[in-house]
Amino acid sequence: MRWSIEKQISTGFAVALLVLGVMGGLGFWSTIQLIDTAHWVEHTHVVIADLESLFAHLSSAEAGQRGYIITGNEQHLAPYYLATSSINEVVNEIRQLTSDNTSQQQRLQTLEPALERRLVLLKEALDARRQSGLAAAQNLIEQDVGRQLTSEITQGINAMLVEEQRLLQLRSERSRTVAWTTMAIVGIGGLLTFGLVPFAGLTINRDITRRRQAEAKLQESEQNLKQWVGELEQRRSEISQLSELSDVLQACFTLDEAYTVLGELVQRLFPNTVGGVWMISESKTLVEAVATWGEHPARAALFEPTQCWSLRRGRPYFLPDGQSQLRCQHIHPPFPAQTLCVPMMAQGEALGIVHLIATEPGQITQTKQLLATTVAEHIAISLANLKLRETLKNQSIRDPLTGLFNRRYMEESLERELRRAERSEQPLGIIMLDVDHFKQFNDTFGHEAGDVVLRELGQFLKSMIRSSDIGCRYGGEEFMLLLPEASSEITRQRAEQICSGIKHLMLEYRRQSLGVVTLSLGVAEFPKHGNTAQAVIRAADAALYRAKHGGRDQVVVAA
Repeated sequence: MRWSIEKQISTGFAVALLVLGVMGGLGFWSTIQLIDTAHWVEHTHVVIADLESLFAHLSSAEAGQRGYIITGNEQHLAPYYLATSSINEVVNEIRQLTSDNTSQQQRLQTLEPALERRLVLLKEALDARRQSGLAAAQNLIEQDVGRQLTSEITQGINAMLVEEQRLLQLRSERSRTVAWTTMAIVGIGGLLTFGLVPFAGLTINRDITRRRQAEAKLQESEQNLKQWVGELEQRRSEISQLSELSDVLQACFTLDEAYTVLGELVQRLFPNTVGGVWMISESKTLVEAVATWGEHPARAALFEPTQCWSLRRGRPYFLPDGQSQLRCQHIHPPFPAQTLCVPMMAQGEALGIVHLIATEPGQITQTKQLLATTVAEHIAISLANLKLRETLKNQSIRDPLTGLFNRRYMEESLERELRRAERSEQPLGIIMLDVDHFKQFNDTFGHEAGDVVLRELGQFLKSMIRSSDIGCRYGGEEFMLLLPEASSEITRQRAEQICSGIKHLMLEYRRQSLGVVTLSLGVAEFPKHGNTAQAVIRAADAALYRAKHGGRDQVVVAA
């Protein structure tokens, strides 16, 4: 039986409506799935952002605490108070967002006590700084409990970040699956409807067009998700490397040691750039490179502070166009595509700069500029601490008038050098010297003139000894020189040079000549003249006594 045209059309239309109905239902279902998936992806991004915010608040609190402890300036506590007041709010928000995830809740319960304990330690150090001063605060910090807690907190946050990134990957995969399902439904439904009802083709075609637009948006969303995941991974890596940089710098004992590690560790944070760290000299007239990476002819190893815009303005200076005439004067041709100078500020004073050079446009992004600013702050605080530590150490072992080592350091060094000489079976020469008629200088010209004599004598002795020798002010106008691996004959020759050389000093005080300075010197050798520190000092002192009572201005070797 043949169907009439009307019946065929009606049947075709009915089948088309049925197919369209089924397609509509399936499309609605897939749309709901997509919306749900997008919701969970956004939820995961919020949790990741809160975790990073938690770590940033903790780092800000620690930076503010360190700034106050070092300087005693209450202004440094502003980020500390802001960060500590925000940490609990962030933790509560994370708890609410992860309420459906038992493992994340357990990690958060483990993390909270560590955070509370770290905040307590920060406050205890601040209280110690306020009540007892810098030394008390440093004693608390050097107990290393805070660093361990920070490491534990970092590990906890990283563990939660890894879990959220895993969930983000799963949900992204689900989004792609739903997208492909939608594409299949749309394709099959379109073919069926177009074959059954030619006149419905236009409608179906419009539907397909809409579906394709949705697919394009899904693909765009997928690309954005991949980009966000990459950026999050990059931020996590930078936070980890920045933490490592701070830990290594805090473990350094000297500035030279810190300069050695800076080049390698900072380069990891800016892998596609040429750059380095420059320090301002003690005279404040030069800026010198102390750690660099990469090579570029535009980079200057030495320049004046006034040649850098960032040092003159006291804030970062970014030049996005290498051909601009507003570049820093320390950048030489051929000019790079981009440059960034970030001043390292500590206690309101510029210590130097972190300088980056990009050979291609767009390499120094806004994110990299913010990272460079953070890196410069960390380096400045660490180098300021090392400078303070070296200053305190020098003050404890140096005589402030002559610049030579003091007696306590001499006694420690003598014991050390004696043990070294005994192990290597090498001699140790000792010169004990005294300024002749020093009391007459004080009585004739005054004590300030006597200080001039001692100060100039200290500088003269420094110029007459090797870098391995040790010059000390023994007491009053008495000095002692330790000469490792020097026999009594070599030591005597050195003493004769000192005895004759001092006479050529032309000393003046208030435009008045102080006359010729002469010395009496006693020479002894370990182990020839004594097997102990006390014995060899007594031998040198006895030789000095004989020189003084034998007419002064001479060298006498111990018997």
